[in-house]
Amino acid sequence: MAEEASDRTVDINYIKSADFREVACDGVIGGPTPNQKLWVAFYTERLPLPRIVRHKIVPGGQEDEFRIDADSPGTPIDSQSGIVRNVELGLYLSISVAEQLHEWLGQQLPKLKGGGST
Repeated sequence: MAEEASDRTVDINYIKSADFREVACDGVIGGPTPNQKLWVAFYTERLPLPRIVRHKIVPGGQEDEFRIDADSPGTPIDSQSGIVRNVELGLYLSISVAEQLHEWLGQQLPKLKGGGST
């Protein structure tokens, strides 16, 4: 007896590439490309790190030995202002994949909000 199409299965094995990594996401930017793809870039946000911090030093245990004063937080003397957005990952999605992602997110969001099953 011939196997019906609805009875057929395929096993898909997921293998992580050597470059696979997980990153936090604080936001997303992007839009359509001239080649009819959707460009999506994920970023994290943080305050800028100072380039130079001046610390108070105090005498150490030996002559001509000094250490940073642990009670003094230091004073930034060269730093940027504002917020740093570090773009972590950019993806180019076909319309089909963008639609699949949209549908998948629509299924996952209710689970986070407590309205769906796992």
